Amino acid sequence: MKQKSSKKFWRRWLTRWLISGLKTKSVDIRTYLLQALGKIGDEGALPVIQGAAKDSNNTIRRFAVSALGDFGGKTAIDELIIVLRDPEADIRAAAANALGRIGDKSAEDALLEILGDAESSVRAQAVIALGNLRSVKALPILKEMISNESNEWMNRYISQSIREIEGGFSK
Repeated sequence: MKQKSSKKFWRRWLTRWLISGLKTKSVDIRTYLLQALGKIGDEGALPVIQGAAKDSNNTIRRFAVSALGDFGGKTAIDELIIVLRDPEADIRAAAANALGRIGDKSAEDALLEILGDAESSVRAQAVIALGNLRSVKALPILKEMISNESNEWMNRYISQSIREIEGGFSK
């Protein structure tokens, strides 16, 4: 019992220390700190990571979104679903990627919605995420997409996702 509480103490201490470092003006340092906070997964960091996901700097936002993916959980998923509507394509793509890494079906409908995104990078990340979720709902859409898609890489992503979804169930 003592070892567990000691570990919790040090994790909270490290989280507070990392958060205090976010005051720096260095974007590079802030991104590394956000990555670390996501990996540690201490609840005390979640509001800070959520705030960074709304930062005016795209790089900070992208790393915060990735940290939310590492963090996981309902609050992170809800925040990432909101981020799928970000005006920047790279941020939307990072949010789709993070949702796929978390692997929670509650993100399925939001990921299905962005399959029609104007940016191919966002669509690709949504396709990959839906494959990770083994989304049966996505299967007919993905099969239709592959018959209309001319981009070789997108076809590969779609094919892989279809295999993952179909392979996830006994026949």
